[in-house]
Amino acid sequence: MSKDWKNKLREKFKRFFWHGYWTDPTIFFSLVLAVMVNLGMWIAIWRVIEPTDRPIILHYNVYFGVDAIGDWRNVFLMPVLAATILLANAVLSRFFYYKERLASYLFAAMALVIQLLMAVGLGSVILINF
Repeated sequence: MSKDWKNKLREKFKRFFWHGYWTDPTIFFSLVLAVMVNLGMWIAIWRVIEPTDRPIILHYNVYFGVDAIGDWRNVFLMPVLAATILLANAVLSRFFYYKERLASYLFAAMALVIQLLMAVGLGSVILINF
């Protein structure tokens, strides 16, 4: 029974990754660039952010000024949220690949756009505080 379960899991894993979806250049480059941007956010946090006792500015608005202040650990929320959205968009893009190719391309492209926007937001938080 255990071996049969492992074989089924192995087949599902193969079907998910050995697929024409991953060889499509639009999908591949969008998702690879999105992952690289997300890794860049993690590297930026690792290199710049230092633990501190004082609160830091988490969000700044041109109209209202500072509207979110918090602990230094809250900065990690941005790349975590971005990675979660990236994973959700990748799964949805894979799901729609054979049903509606345009929707699949849009999910993959939006994964990259969201990563870039989160990176800009993280960059502004780093510039304001550090």
